Amino acid sequence: MDAGTVDPNAAIPSAPGAATDGVLDLVWRRQRQWSRAANAARARLDRWRFWNLVLLVLGALAGAIAAQNWRASGVVTGFAIAAAVALALAGLIQANALNEDQTARWTQARAASEALKAEVYRYLIRVSPYAGADPALALRAQLDIVQDRVPQPLLVDQQMTAADKRAIPSLRTFDQYVTLRARGQEEWHRTKSAEHAGQARTLRIWQLIATGVGVVLSAIAAFAPSWHLSAWTAAATTIAAAVGAHLAATQHQRIAAGYAATADQLERLIVGIPATATPEQQAQFVADVERVLAAQNGAWTDLLSTKPTAPGKTELPRTRNSHARSADIRAQTETPRHRARRPQPYPRQPYSRHERGLRAPRRDWRW
Repeated sequence: MDAGTVDPNAAIPSAPGAATDGVLDLVWRRQRQWSRAANAARARLDRWRFWNLVLLVLGALAGAIAAQNWRASGVVTGFAIAAAVALALAGLIQANALNEDQTARWTQARAASEALKAEVYRYLIRVSPYAGADPALALRAQLDIVQDRVPQPLLVDQQMTAADKRAIPSLRTFDQYVTLRARGQEEWHRTKSAEHAGQARTLRIWQLIATGVGVVLSAIAAFAPSWHLSAWTAAATTIAAAVGAHLAATQHQRIAAGYAATADQLERLIVGIPATATPEQQAQFVADVERVLAAQNGAWTDLLSTKPTAPGKTELPRTRNSHARSADIRAQTETPRHRARRPQPYPRQPYSRHERGLRAPRRDWRW
């Protein structure tokens, strides 16, 4: 999923000379650092994906040329070596530059950036939780939450990235928020949805072309086996698969669908806001808009909420002993059938001489 829920290069009006407090400056500086770190990580992924596709295509073509026995042995050997090197480099790129860790560096950095940006917008127009007597203290608490939940290795990327000179947005009223933030994001998501849909369409066309070439070569090879087209058929099939893998990795289709859904939700929220909204309605509108933007990637919202406890289960205190914990775990997990099969003592007998200390009572158990 495309991590940028907002255009990182979009111009946002700023208020020259507007007085800002130190906490707001710090939060905005951290947001810009995370945004630039996410942009750099995204650029690295796109660059490595492109070179991975190029190497796979070159490796398939070189392998097909090396399979031609009518060429000189030196040429065949050279192309065979080139195919092996290209495919080996593609494997190294996939293992080291296109793994889950590199993708997480991008998505988690963008998650931190968008979380801080949402808090800045809430702080600027003074909606909950910044409508109280000390909004700076609440903003500092949100900054601590976001920074603490980011994995520590990513903090190195943030600290090594310098913040740009982008000024703090000049939003101060609810009407400005609706116009610049909500409507601006609706238009941006519609535009980006069309762009990603076009990119997905282009890749699918190239995939179909490669597949069609493979089908044609396979049909010709069936009627003219002396032409030795089987290697070229395999190359076309490999190229089609590589383009399909690149399409799946870039996720243009998923991004386009997510952006279209986000634009639709924002439009419905904007239309539904009353002309004279109360402070509670304004705060709810801001919260809904920021929730929709954060929902572009479910992992980003984890920075703002703790891990929920599974329904029907409670966290056991660490101070209890193992027997108490075992009893609680058994009570939570066993079914009535299991409970019925657990050993149960016979009903208590009436008071007798055994309980007067004449001899130890006998405890009978049954399954």
